[in-house]
Amino acid sequence: MGAIPISPSILLPVSRQMPGSFTRVTTLGKWQRLRTLIGQPASVASTDQGSAQTEPPDEDRSLDAAAGNGSPPPDAPSSDDPTRFIRGDFAPGRLAIEEATVTNLLYARLDDTDIAEIEQLIKDTDGAWEHYASAPDGASKRHVLLGFAAWLQARCLPEKTGLTGAQPPEDVHSMARDPLSAAGGLYDADLILDALRSAGAAIADIRAALDFGCSSGRVTRVLAAAYPDIRWHGCDPNGPAIAWASENLPGIEFFVNEDAPPLPLADGSLDLGYAISIWSHFAPELGLRWFQEMHRIIRPGGHLVCTTHGLTSIAYYATLNLRTPEQSLEIRKALYRDGSWYAPEFGEQGDWGVLNPEWGTAFLSPEWMLTHLCPAWRVLEFAPGRNQENQDVYVLQRV
Repeated sequence: MGAIPISPSILLPVSRQMPGSFTRVTTLGKWQRLRTLIGQPASVASTDQGSAQTEPPDEDRSLDAAAGNGSPPPDAPSSDDPTRFIRGDFAPGRLAIEEATVTNLLYARLDDTDIAEIEQLIKDTDGAWEHYASAPDGASKRHVLLGFAAWLQARCLPEKTGLTGAQPPEDVHSMARDPLSAAGGLYDADLILDALRSAGAAIADIRAALDFGCSSGRVTRVLAAAYPDIRWHGCDPNGPAIAWASENLPGIEFFVNEDAPPLPLADGSLDLGYAISIWSHFAPELGLRWFQEMHRIIRPGGHLVCTTHGLTSIAYYATLNLRTPEQSLEIRKALYRDGSWYAPEFGEQGDWGVLNPEWGTAFLSPEWMLTHLCPAWRVLEFAPGRNQENQDVYVLQRV
């Protein structure tokens, strides 16, 4: 196969431009460096496009302990204090088990001849070998190899691992389009399985699972390849994405869902549900309705893995100048006061054709989650900022 040029932005091993499906190589040790940047003036305007900005409430206002943190936030620091958006006990954390479970499982199906074939394809591709050789650890290197194998159409990959290189066209929604994500959402699949294992769940107990908000199947395709004996479902309100996935990813049951419950699944029919960056978009009231729907379709003792924007996310976006300091402070105050913040930021154009005023940007505090979900759910695992040093990760068990 001819050489395929690799974008320089993809070849930066510590870049925050890395695709979402590639293991983040920024270590937690570097987070202190990022924290010092938070005090910089924002270089871009607020991304809030769907709601008018309001004056932040007074910090000394009494708090709703049942919904928010139950105690006031720290005294408002000076404007140049870089820690103002950091809650020390919620700096980016790790799961109890961090083993890149799915990536290692799929890689182990390749023999030495297969790996040599793929590595030769990488060497023959402009810019690819430099990135592969610079991977910081074994799991990251295996992840890069599987991604390039799919992109370069290595013959052994689908036969040995079940992964394919099928890519959605530009007019179909996909969370990542580049060589490293060509095999699908390996990063997210590892996150889900490592989170489940950290919570003590056994993959052998899963017979049916749902990717809630699957888009064009980026994560589902990886998990279905890794665990083909499980009955995999995927749903999303984006019709074209579901149509593409149904036509190109066999063995997975895809369907279009409405903006509000219910789903066309029987009570207690699932052992597992997962949703990556879905409750980070629901308005809180709609989010609660979807949690209730997950409770209906997941059997007692089953699990839900989900991610949300939380306190760590405030620092993440402020660090990257994606939100102004003023809006970051507004969100921070709302989390301590109410436990949640929401804005319909997709506006009239919607999100890839999906028009829903209750689908925008949401932040939820851990206290909000505990107050509203327990005792119907047990929180078995919580890792603040574990998803891309941004979103909090929860493993919930259905009671």
